[in-house]
Amino acid sequence: MMSSVTFAPSILSLRIGLLKFITALGMLCLSLATTARCHHGRDFITLQDAAIPGRLNAILSAGYEWSREGNSNEYSTEPSLFVGVLPMLALGYSSAFTDSGNGLQSSAITPQMVLRLTPEDWPNGLRAGLWLGYEFAQGGGHSHASGATHVHSGGSGPDAGAPSMHEHAQPQEQALGTHRHGESGLYSRLIVERNLGANTRALLNLVQFASADGGKPGFGYGLGLRHEWSHNFTTGLEFSGDFQRRQSAHQVLLTGMVSVRQGLSLRLGVGGGMTRAAPDFTLHSSLLWRF
Repeated sequence: MMSSVTFAPSILSLRIGLLKFITALGMLCLSLATTARCHHGRDFITLQDAAIPGRLNAILSAGYEWSREGNSNEYSTEPSLFVGVLPMLALGYSSAFTDSGNGLQSSAITPQMVLRLTPEDWPNGLRAGLWLGYEFAQGGGHSHASGATHVHSGGSGPDAGAPSMHEHAQPQEQALGTHRHGESGLYSRLIVERNLGANTRALLNLVQFASADGGKPGFGYGLGLRHEWSHNFTTGLEFSGDFQRRQSAHQVLLTGMVSVRQGLSLRLGVGGGMTRAAPDFTLHSSLLWRF
């Protein structure tokens, strides 16, 4: 484990170069548009959209994430189930497991719901929704030794925040972002999305966390752009982070989704932190099954 936060010039230059490459490549992909595509829901990796599956239709996903900050690594996985119940309501459930060097351990379970706030035929392709999830924190796999600095993965589901790196030497000074290791509470996301051209979408998430353990509230954001080249292939950019005075964690991901077969898709995301409190490198992958 790292005893302090240090950033050698070479590592910082590599991070800046990686972010520039990801942003430039993503913008190039998103600048092109052709024909319109449909929206299936759960089309983003770290963000939540307002799409609701058909009644009793379901989306089963298994997400995986690996984060690295200096010599510190963290691996997490989050299986989830998302079911359409009513035309404007879906219910879901996710379980998060984390391994930061002590083996894979359960870190949280989150029952959740999505309520679409606008009709499907709203003008200009504008859609809005509300995501609510209550996270029941479980015993984590992190070492809480004094002065131990390590990565906290934000997870791969919509209740995730940007991964952050901090230490537990002084609990009263822990980060107050939207991802709280070992802290139960209510997450909410206001979702606003709109079509940009024929087959490009922009998505905004405004995130709030209300602690059930006496902690201060947390606030964050997510911003996504997604371009559908065909029904079977999409690319995009996802930005996420939290709002706090110190040690704010912000990251960017270049994403892609490929349909393996009917109803089964593979999602990939690669990126890094834009601030010192975020990991140098993050890799996401997930399988998505719609049925």
